[in-house]
Amino acid sequence: MDYNNTHILVLGAGESGIGASHVVAQLGAHVVLNDYKKIELPSDVQAMLETVGVTVITGHQDESLLDNVDRIIISPGISLDIPIVKAAKERGIEVVSEVELAYDISKSPILGVTGTNGKTTTTTLLTEVMKATGKPIFVGGNIGDSLSEMAYKMPIGGYLIAELSSYQLESIKEFHPLGAIVLNISPDHLARHKTMENYVLAKENIFKSQTPTDYLVLNADDAVVVDMANRARSQVLYISQKHAVENGAYYENGHLYVVRNGNKELIIEVVQIHIPGAHNIENILSVIALTYALGVSAELIRNAIFTFTGVEHRLERVKTINGVTYYNDSKATNVDSVVKALQAFPKPVILLMGGHDKMTPVEEFMILVKEKAKELILMGEAAERFEDAARAAGIKDIHRAQSMKEAVRLGRDLAQPGDIVLLSPACSSFDWYSCFEERGEDFKKEVLALEEGSEP
Repeated sequence: MDYNNTHILVLGAGESGIGASHVVAQLGAHVVLNDYKKIELPSDVQAMLETVGVTVITGHQDESLLDNVDRIIISPGISLDIPIVKAAKERGIEVVSEVELAYDISKSPILGVTGTNGKTTTTTLLTEVMKATGKPIFVGGNIGDSLSEMAYKMPIGGYLIAELSSYQLESIKEFHPLGAIVLNISPDHLARHKTMENYVLAKENIFKSQTPTDYLVLNADDAVVVDMANRARSQVLYISQKHAVENGAYYENGHLYVVRNGNKELIIEVVQIHIPGAHNIENILSVIALTYALGVSAELIRNAIFTFTGVEHRLERVKTINGVTYYNDSKATNVDSVVKALQAFPKPVILLMGGHDKMTPVEEFMILVKEKAKELILMGEAAERFEDAARAAGIKDIHRAQSMKEAVRLGRDLAQPGDIVLLSPACSSFDWYSCFEERGEDFKKEVLALEEGSEP
C-alpha cells in the first residue's frame, strides 16, 4: 500500500502502535494514534510523534475516529471484537496488523517464526545464524522493537526476522515471508481466539500468501503442524526428533542432520549444544532447515549454534547457591512451556508456578507435575485453581507464596544440595507484574539476594 496522503488510524498506544504511527507518518500519512485508556506518553516519545505530525488521542474511543479513515493498523494486544473495530468493518474500512505495515515497506525479505512455544529462542538463534552471513539483519515483532520500525530502517540486501504471535497474524492481508517456521501448536490464548480452530487458523496465516519459491518449516512430530502442509503452496521443509526426513533437518542418536533431497549432512552433536531440553533441539532443527535452504553453509550454522547460550527468561540458569541451582523460566506462560521445562531436567525439581490464570485445562498437566516436581510452590491468581487440580492429581507437597520473595525463600528452605529450583509459571504475569520480563527480573533479584545472605 502507498501510504502517502492517506488517513490512518492506529489503535493501541504501546510499543507496536507507537512504532507504526511514527513510521506511517514519515511515509506521508495523516495519522491518529488512539488508545481507549488514558495514557501519558514519555516526553521523548510524545515529542517524536509530534515532530512527524501524529495526533495522539487517549482516554476515549468513539466512532468519530473512523471518519475519512482509509486503513486501521491495530496493535496485537487489541481484540478484533471491540466496538470500534466492528464499526470499521461495517463501514468497509480495512483493519490490518502492524506486521502488514512492516511487510508493505520492508526492502528485504522477511523470515517469520511462530508457534505456541519456542518462538523467542528460535528467532534469536535464527538471527545469530543469519548475522554470520555478513548481510544486514534486523529483528522485531514479538521480540525487541516494533517490526514496522525495523522494516523502515531495513536496507536492501538483508533479511528482516520476525517473531510472530497469533495476535499479530490474525489480521494480516498480504504478508508474505520468504521463509516461515511453525514450531508447534498447543492450546493457548483461547480467551482471545475463542476456539482452537481459530487459534490454528491465525497461526496458518504466516504462510497463506507464500508461493512455490518460498520456504515453510513444519514440525513433523506435531500432528496439528504437520497437517498444515496440506494447505501450503510453498516448499515444505520438515523437522523431526523421531525419524529421518527427505528435506529439512532431523535428530538421530545424538546428532543433528540437515537434509536436501535425501542427502544428509551432519551439522552438530547434542553434546556441543549449550541450551538444555528436547524442545530446544526442535528449535535448533527448525533454524538449521531454513538457513541451509537459504544457502547458509553448514559450517556457519554449526558455529552459530555452538556459541549460542539461549535467551533471557527461558530456562535461564541464574545461580548455584549452596549446591542448589536456580532457573528462571518466566517466559513459560502456558502449560506446554512448563512441560518442556520439566522434561529438560533428568530429576525432580522444586517448581514455582502461578500468575494470571489463562484458564487452560491443567488436569492432565498435573500428572506430569506429580512425576517431575518434588515440591510445588504456587502464587498469584491461579494458585487456588492450580492447587485444586494438583491435589486431584495426588500431589501432596504443595505450598502457597504471597510474593516472589516468599516463593524464592521457600524454595531455598525446601531444597537440598543438588536440587533445582525452577520458576516456570504456566501463566501470564499480569496479576503481579506488567510483563514476564519484570517477573523474571524479580525472581533473579530475589535469588541473588539469597547469595548475599539477606535475612528471611
